[in-house]
Amino acid sequence: MEKKNKNYLTGKEIRAIAKENAQIMRRLEAFKNRICDESEFVTTMHDDANILEIEDLHTYFFTEQGTVKAVNGVSYNVPKNSVVGIVGESGCGKSVTSMSVMRLIQGPTGQIVDGSIRFKAYDYQRDEDGEPVADENGEYRMEEKVYDIAQMPIHEIHRIRGKQIAMIFQEPMTSLNPVFTIGEQLDEVTLIHVPDATKEMAKEKSCEMLRLVGIIPENVYDRFPHELSGGMRQRVMIAMALAAEPRLIIADEPTTALDVTIQAQILDLLQDIKKKIDGSILLITHDLGVIAEMADYVVVMYAGKVIEKGTVFEIFQDPRHPYTIGLQKSKPTMTLDDSAELYNIPGNVPNPVNMPTHCYFKERCAKCTAKCSGEYPGMVQVSPTHFVACHLYDEENANG
Repeated sequence: MEKKNKNYLTGKEIRAIAKENAQIMRRLEAFKNRICDESEFVTTMHDDANILEIEDLHTYFFTEQGTVKAVNGVSYNVPKNSVVGIVGESGCGKSVTSMSVMRLIQGPTGQIVDGSIRFKAYDYQRDEDGEPVADENGEYRMEEKVYDIAQMPIHEIHRIRGKQIAMIFQEPMTSLNPVFTIGEQLDEVTLIHVPDATKEMAKEKSCEMLRLVGIIPENVYDRFPHELSGGMRQRVMIAMALAAEPRLIIADEPTTALDVTIQAQILDLLQDIKKKIDGSILLITHDLGVIAEMADYVVVMYAGKVIEKGTVFEIFQDPRHPYTIGLQKSKPTMTLDDSAELYNIPGNVPNPVNMPTHCYFKERCAKCTAKCSGEYPGMVQVSPTHFVACHLYDEENANG
């Protein structure tokens, strides 16, 4: 008798998965599009020193083959006036986490299923109709509020997206609209996010932002994206992100499509920008060199989970998780012998549809023990700022 192929789904199984997924997606879409009072998504920060707190975030994609747990219980913080680097190989959930913060997950198949995304915003005071309130001089009153972005209805996300949190995408040519000029696209940010903004005010702000990123406005404002080089387009994307004066900038692989010289210029620019806007940067990259140069804190992700986090010094000088150690060894260095082969982590990332209940790195780990076949390891604190999810440190703690 032939053995049943576990990787094969029958038509009946596919229909059952589709039916269950449809019910879940309808419920989550209804929650996302609900009309509710502001009190349902206004909250408090656990630590006032943070600008962003992501806690136990789950973002799933519902497919005919099953549920892809792209982000599966992610927790980390972004302190004020800091750069937090998110590192990990392709498909580990870095970008999906950032898209969840921006509420750009494509529904109905993609949904935030559970968790909190607390963000400290500096928003307009609003009346009962949700409109900004002006004082007797016509100036709009501002106040600090903490929003749980995961609980916000999608029609309220304009309070956050673009103004309070801005994103620099990894490919500027696909992020800029080819049929509008650079000036029109920059002006739109001010016209959308600043109440009673005029076209003259928007143009003045756009030119100011272009100068801030080292571009002469007269040379670029009336041009189309295809007329600019890759480095210039990326600078325009940074100018667009800065136009509404955000408190947090998410830079998703901002140097991937650029040559080495331009990469260095963009990284220097981001460092300067951080000081000028007095804000924080969430830097997503697979390049450990960029992380070492830019970040204050580092979060290492693997298969949709955070497996280690700490200061940049702790992660680079004292890595604890076998995966983090493997990433460090995989990086080419000036001292590498010409005859030596570059180290690579053996094996593959597990299938994201049917994730095991044990440690996801178990099959690729040289330090695997019997305990690794049990429950998934929890976060272990190895210093005041250094945490690792590995059973090796459960044993260390137990032994004192």
